[in-house]
Amino acid sequence: MPIDTPQFPKRFLRYATREFGKEGEAWLEELPSILKGCCDKWGLTLGRPTEEIKVNYIAYVEMGNGEEAVLKVGVPHGDFSTEMEALAIYEGRGINRLIDCDKALNAMLLERLRPGKMLDSVGNAREQSEIAARILRELHATPPPSNHILPHFMDWMRSAFADARSCKDPERARGYIEQIPRVESMMRILMEPDEPQILLHGDLHHWNILSDVDRGWMAIDPKGVIGASCLDVGRFINNAMGFGETAAEKREILLEAVTVFSDVLGENEERMFAGAFCDKIMGSSWGLKQDPDEH
Repeated sequence: MPIDTPQFPKRFLRYATREFGKEGEAWLEELPSILKGCCDKWGLTLGRPTEEIKVNYIAYVEMGNGEEAVLKVGVPHGDFSTEMEALAIYEGRGINRLIDCDKALNAMLLERLRPGKMLDSVGNAREQSEIAARILRELHATPPPSNHILPHFMDWMRSAFADARSCKDPERARGYIEQIPRVESMMRILMEPDEPQILLHGDLHHWNILSDVDRGWMAIDPKGVIGASCLDVGRFINNAMGFGETAAEKREILLEAVTVFSDVLGENEERMFAGAFCDKIMGSSWGLKQDPDEH
C-alpha cells in the first residue's frame, strides 16, 4: 500500500552513516522503497518512529487487522541477522514475539509491548535485578537448535580485543589490554567441555526490558550469541552500576545485583562476578580503535 515518505530523525541519519559509512548512505537512499515494500507485504499503516531509534529504523505500525506492531528495518549486517534468528528461536518465551520477517528487505515485524515502560522506571534497584534475573532464567531455558549460525561469545571477545590493540592512543587502551589475559583465562574455564554453551540474549539491560499489560516484563532486542550462562548477567550489572554516583554506591549496587542473580539463576556468586568482569572489559574494548568522539 502507498505510504508517505517519513521524515527521518537527524539522530538516526547520523548514527546509520557513522556506523556503516557508504553502505549506510546507500541503504538510507533505499529506505523509503524498503518501507513501502514492508507495508505492501504485511498490509501495514506506517506510524511514527520510536524515540530510541539509532542505527536501525524502528517505527510503530498498524496491521491490517487493526492490531499494533513494531516494524524494524536495518542495514544488512551480522547483529541484525542474529537478532532475527534469536527471536525466531525464542518464539516469544520471555521476549517480544517475532510476528514475521523478510530477509530480502532485512525487516522484522514485531509484537508491540504496551505500555512499553523501560525497567529503569521501577524505582527499586533490587526489584529491577529480580525482574531481569527472572527474564534471563526463562530465556536460558530455550536451547539453540543444532543448525544455528549464531556467533560464540568468544568471537565477540576477539573482535573487542582487536579494537583495543588497534587503538591509536596506547594510554587510553592500556588498562583494558592489561586485563585481556585475565579475561581469556576466565573464558577458557567457561568453555570447558562440562560447561553448557547456551543461547544468550547478549544485551539485556534496563532499556531492553519493557512492560506489557498482559505479559508483564519482557525482553527485547536480543543480540543472539552462544556462551556460558553467567556471561549474560554482565551487561545488566554493569549498566546498573552506572546509576551509582559514588564508588560506594556502585559497589553496593554490584554486590546486591550479584546476590540477586545468583539466587534466581541458581549459580554461585563467583560466576556472576566473572560474567560482569568479562563483559565490562569486552564492552569497554569495543570501539577503542575509533577516536573518543566517534565512539
